[in-house]
Amino acid sequence: MAESQQANQLVNKFVVSLTEGQILGYVTDINVEVDHDQFYFIFKIKTLENLAKTGEVQTGMFSSERKIRIRPSDIVNVGPDVIILGNGQVPPIREIEQLHNIASEYNALVKELEHKERVIAELKEENSKLIKQMDELTRELKRLQVIKEDFEHLKEQLIKQEGQLEMAKEYIRLLEGLRHDIDQIKADVETLLKGYIEDAIRRIVNEELNARGLKKTLL
Repeated sequence: MAESQQANQLVNKFVVSLTEGQILGYVTDINVEVDHDQFYFIFKIKTLENLAKTGEVQTGMFSSERKIRIRPSDIVNVGPDVIILGNGQVPPIREIEQLHNIASEYNALVKELEHKERVIAELKEENSKLIKQMDELTRELKRLQVIKEDFEHLKEQLIKQEGQLEMAKEYIRLLEGLRHDIDQIKADVETLLKGYIEDAIRRIVNEELNARGLKKTLL
C-alpha cells in the first residue's frame, strides 16, 4: 500500500511541531490506522528530556516511549532527519520575524524597565534620606527661630535699658550742673554772710567805742 510505503519513510526521524514550538521526540516505529475514509499515522516516539539545558541532542536524553496520532495533512514537510508538523500549513515567515522582533523589543523593554526600577529604588532611597535631612533641618530651623525670637526680645530689653541708662546719664549731668550752681550759691551766701557779720561786728565795736569816747575801729 502507498500509505505503508509513505509510513516507512517517516521512521527514524525527529518530529518537530511548529504549532507547539518544540521537538516532540524521535520516531522509532509507525503504524497506519484507518477510520472510515480517513487514515492516520500512529507514531511511536521517544520523547526528549533536558534538551533545553544544552540545546543539543545527546545520548541519554531519550526517555520512555509514547504514541501520537496525526493525519497526513498535519505534515508540513519531511526532511532527511526531521518531520515537520504544522496542521498542514507553514507559519508565515514574516509573522515569525515580526514576533521575534517583538520578543526582542519586549526583552529590551523588560531590561530597561528593570534598570529604571533599580534607578527608582535608588531615587526612593535617596529621597528618603533627603526627607530625613529635611526633617532635621526643619527642627534646627525651628530651634534657630526660637533663638532669634529670644534674641529680639533681649535686644528690645537692651535698647530699653540703654535708653534708661542714657536718661540716667542726663539726670546725673543735670545734677552735676545743679551741684555746681548750688556750690556757687553757697559760696555767694557765705560771702554775703561773712560781709554782713563783719559789718555787724564793726558797727557794734564802733558804737561801743563811741560810747566810751574812743576812736572808731579800723575794722
